[in-house]
Amino acid sequence: MPTITPRIATVLPQSGKRFHWLLAALLFQIVASPFVVGAASLILQDFLFLAILLAALGAVNHTPLRRFNSLLALICSAAVVLKYSFPDWYLDVAVSLLGAMVILSTAVEMVNYLSRQRRVDLDTVLGGLCVYLFMGALWLILYTLAVQFDPLAFDFTVHGRNLSLRHRDSLLLFFSYVTLLTTGYGDVVPISPMARTLAILEGICGQFYLVFFMARLVGLHVAEKGGAAPSSSHSEEG
Repeated sequence: MPTITPRIATVLPQSGKRFHWLLAALLFQIVASPFVVGAASLILQDFLFLAILLAALGAVNHTPLRRFNSLLALICSAAVVLKYSFPDWYLDVAVSLLGAMVILSTAVEMVNYLSRQRRVDLDTVLGGLCVYLFMGALWLILYTLAVQFDPLAFDFTVHGRNLSLRHRDSLLLFFSYVTLLTTGYGDVVPISPMARTLAILEGICGQFYLVFFMARLVGLHVAEKGGAAPSSSHSEEG
């Protein structure tokens, strides 16, 4: 794991489509997660997502907190190994808290990086979508924490009650993204006050992010494309 960050820092920034690949990796993990089975599936997905977070930090190089965030991600990786080697409730909670901190700090770094860009192209807009997907992952961990403190925080209705850890996390992932999208199908229901509050906050944050930040990025991208077209036509006439 320690060798990942310098490689990403030297490979991703050289490409003009760094966020294209990051978004593809995030979507791939979501699409592939139902097909990853077996005892090692959970730890494999955890390490894959941590690698994606390190890739995100590599894409936004030269940010003030990059080293801190990279170190935090590596500590979280070590904690994940301990979590699966020595199962313990306190260790599970500590890993969840560390994971939430890593995702939140990475998302904040990306937002700061994207908001400072003078030239907004398609890759920048896709970087904003990456942050949107990170929000869903962040709330997944928060929902997991709610269940760790209160096993009855959610009612999984048609899915039954005696769920495996992998099945439960898969349903919470589904619930997180449908809540972020304000879709809601009703098959996973938040019951405890904490779970309901988290669901409300996710819906609010998701909508505000799309309305204010993403709309601004898309507007700047469209305006820049519109401004580039006349200049190119004038140059051709000259």
